[in-house]
Amino acid sequence: MDRRTFLGTGTLGAAAIAPFAAAAASAAFSTPAEAAAQKKDKTAMTPSEENAFLKLLSRDDTVVLLTDHQVGLYTGVRDITVGDLKHNVVALARAAQVLGVPVIVTATMTDGMWGPVIPELLEALPGVEPIVRTRINAWDDERVRKAIEKTGRRQVVVAGVSLEICATYPALGAKAAGYDARVVLDASGTFNEAKRTAGLARLAGAGIPVMDYASVAVEMLGDNADPKAHDVYGALDMPFATLVWQVTSSVKK
Repeated sequence: MDRRTFLGTGTLGAAAIAPFAAAAASAAFSTPAEAAAQKKDKTAMTPSEENAFLKLLSRDDTVVLLTDHQVGLYTGVRDITVGDLKHNVVALARAAQVLGVPVIVTATMTDGMWGPVIPELLEALPGVEPIVRTRINAWDDERVRKAIEKTGRRQVVVAGVSLEICATYPALGAKAAGYDARVVLDASGTFNEAKRTAGLARLAGAGIPVMDYASVAVEMLGDNADPKAHDVYGALDMPFATLVWQVTSSVKK
């Protein structure tokens, strides 16, 4: 069988090779600009595909979402002391305010078994009205999503009780919607070690970074020469930082 017969009747007949020929022709006659655009389209990543672990938080692009920090839920927290949990979430909220970062508070079943939002958090956020919802996943509540969208910010820092549900679910929803989502571990809490492990594993699988409350604020601060640095550290109220200051002061004397 000669070459012409093979191409006309074989498994690689005209119909079979037509797509390949068209692609080759398109590539051959594309301008350099068109070729670059095609390459960019193939390599560009969506926000949800980017490595969030490599990107630092910006005070100009961050919004904090605090979910279900409620009296009833706090009674069941076992992976962190209630005192530490209150301290950390309130400190995070205060530091965010110093930096001009919006804070959104949401709660569920406030008239039922979960009770009201802890008073310390409400006192730290005067003028912030909690969004009371029925949906378990805060991201499923349209008012919560719109409150985030209204800020125009794309980095969503979430803390909640419980970690594996109230913090993880909205973080997953934000990530799926193209936001850069983070979860604050020590401003969240849960009811046993299995739940903590399950929540952390799911966040890791989704590529959602887990942070601590102080690192969130310091990362957004960015520069210790910033005029707001003193107030940010004051809001964070880190015990070791106070001790260091006391030691330093005693040496100077």
